[in-house]
Amino acid sequence: MSISNGLSAAYGLARVGFGIFAASSPKTVGRTWIGADADRPRVEVLLRALGFRDIALGAGITEGALRGNATGWLAVAMLCDLGDMSATLIGRKNLDQQEAIITAALTSGGAIAAAILLLAERSEI
Repeated sequence: MSISNGLSAAYGLARVGFGIFAASSPKTVGRTWIGADADRPRVEVLLRALGFRDIALGAGITEGALRGNATGWLAVAMLCDLGDMSATLIGRKNLDQQEAIITAALTSGGAIAAAILLLAERSEI
């Protein structure tokens, strides 16, 4: 296994781990993003769904990396993170400043990590 595939597999497993945490504790994850609204039952459903999305993305990235090509899954994960960041920035007036900053930093970090791994996979490191 190449170094880039090993790093991609680790990134995928980390996403699975985060997804499990988010799906099992949506209020905890949600409070960082949207504050007290995360405690609303209907919002909890959406937050839990985002956790399952990350489980699926992480599993796809890991499986792709183990087969030697996770580029498609990495690109999709990057787009999802950019979408989460964009939604946060668009709605930042409805969020506390700290919530917006933390979420924008986390989501942009995920997108940057996926972009770096994409470049590494394309360079076959």
